[in-house]
Amino acid sequence: MRQACQSLFLCEVTLHLSYLRPETAQGHFLNFSRLLEYNNGRIPFASAQIGRSFRNEISPRAGLLRVREFTMAEIEHYVDPENKNHERFDEVRDVEIVLLDRHVQEGGSSETKRMKVGDAVDQGTIANQTLGYFVARIHQFLLKIGIDAQRLRFRQHMANEMAHYAADCWDAEIQNSTGWTECVGCADRAAYDLSVHSARTGHSLIVRQALKNPVVVEKEAVEWNRKNLGRTFKQDAGIIQKIVESLDEAALVKIRGELVQG
Repeated sequence: MRQACQSLFLCEVTLHLSYLRPETAQGHFLNFSRLLEYNNGRIPFASAQIGRSFRNEISPRAGLLRVREFTMAEIEHYVDPENKNHERFDEVRDVEIVLLDRHVQEGGSSETKRMKVGDAVDQGTIANQTLGYFVARIHQFLLKIGIDAQRLRFRQHMANEMAHYAADCWDAEIQNSTGWTECVGCADRAAYDLSVHSARTGHSLIVRQALKNPVVVEKEAVEWNRKNLGRTFKQDAGIIQKIVESLDEAALVKIRGELVQG
């Protein structure tokens, strides 16, 4: 009996450790539909969360900088994937930041350059305005809490380290006694997370927006004379109707031409 209880205890502990979350982000995506409803079905909108995360960190020389359990604060900002401009981008356009882009790193260098955020976005160094806006705000926040501007830089992820879900990613790094350490990550996650959750659960995680002007589309469509169809093909009428309605527009145009020619 004692041995059976001990086995049960070990099993429960293993199961608990299997579900320690590595990030807080997924909580945002699981609640996407509710968050969208709170914002009356409109984008852009954002959600924020603070919580515990767990990573398999091994850092004997970095002290308590990289540990297995830590508190993470995270913001997810949802935008139209076809328009990633930010309405308040002009407020941060002239903020100067120190950048280490992927091309410099791929060339084997670590030379940084100081740029205005607006110039970095215009030149395509930073992918879009929304990403640039948050990079600038992160920069302002870190300076406000006392980080030395001379020891602060933003490093862009190279292709071989970019997360599978990211379209572009920048890390705010602070120089300390152990070197340059990531403090904040800022990534354009595209629609990867919502797409995966939707595919797994079957729940649609999309935003519907009314267009300013209606889009009028002309397309070929089948219109049946059911009396003649039934009289001519009898029991095969249903099969013919199903086959014709499954054809694409090009095939329907071809059939119409053949009918016109008799």
